[in-house]
Amino acid sequence: MADLPWYVGYFSGKHWLRNIDYSIDDIFKVLEAARDLKQKFHMGAETPYLKGKTLYLIFYNKSLRTRNSFQTGIYQLGGQGIFISPDQVYAPTLPEDMVPYQTEAIRDVARVLSRYGDGIAIRIYGKPAKWIIGRGHRIIEEFAKWSSVPVLNMEDDLYHPFQALADAQAALEALGWPRDLRGKKFVVSYAYSGGLKPLAVPQSVALMAAMLGADVYIAHPPGFELLDPIINQVKQYTEHWGAEFKITHDMDEAFEGATFVYPKAWSPKAFFPPFSSDGKVHEAEAKEYQAKFKDWIVTMERLEKAGKPFYMHCGPADRGQEVTDEVLDSYEKSLYFEEAENRLHVQKAVMAMTMARFIR
Repeated sequence: MADLPWYVGYFSGKHWLRNIDYSIDDIFKVLEAARDLKQKFHMGAETPYLKGKTLYLIFYNKSLRTRNSFQTGIYQLGGQGIFISPDQVYAPTLPEDMVPYQTEAIRDVARVLSRYGDGIAIRIYGKPAKWIIGRGHRIIEEFAKWSSVPVLNMEDDLYHPFQALADAQAALEALGWPRDLRGKKFVVSYAYSGGLKPLAVPQSVALMAAMLGADVYIAHPPGFELLDPIINQVKQYTEHWGAEFKITHDMDEAFEGATFVYPKAWSPKAFFPPFSSDGKVHEAEAKEYQAKFKDWIVTMERLEKAGKPFYMHCGPADRGQEVTDEVLDSYEKSLYFEEAENRLHVQKAVMAMTMARFIR
């Protein structure tokens, strides 16, 4: 085992629920590991660092990038990924939502799967979390509480840690791998969508940009504020680096002179519990409010006016709403597909670092 890379088992047995649970130095170590794994991937080198290991993938929500990058990644590391759809088992559920012969307690599911395999990954937000902001994250925390193997957050309603890591890798690659993003303006912006989407991506990306030392600008119309604790943490990271932080309600003002722009839809939290005034979910009203901001769309003209920054998006982007076809298909500084590919590499890095608990 002496020929294993340094990062295999580096975080042995630890959960990965939020990037902010780890230090800035830890994040850079993950990105170093992902860079090594990406190079080996393109060289065709084998990386059997998790030979015989099993990762259970519980998807309460649909997925293209997340499911396939995780399932492919664990295979490339020598293990296997087993897909679990909650509607094909007794759905893993919090205590207050138990229904006999339809659900099973998360505390039981986590302990059973811990005895079979080596990791549990979960994706849950939106309708499966009853549109209660924070409930998806609470469910993943419940898994982590009872699991004796690493639990990986494949996106909940507050955080999307692996997307943010993939974005960080893409940003550093675009600049030739500097030590950090100090002196670079990184804009996390709202962009219109007719669908309802969680806060996970903008919150995780803003936190990651701040962790890497960028000047962070957040742009959105009134009513689309991110959670206060997230904003406070972004401020703390920018203060650590001596970087700038600003919130604006003007998309073009935010874009001006930016190195990176990340325009992404999310829904106004005042229409959902626990932030709605009556504690109820108001899906139709949220969509109606969002429809007032259809001009928050990324076009070639907007990017050129801003000085041609790198364009970023987690995918899938809503063509014709968040962004025009021309930007996704023709813009020479789009990182859209690099970000998608990097999901594979950063997830392999974290899996190798956390799930190799019996190797070292």
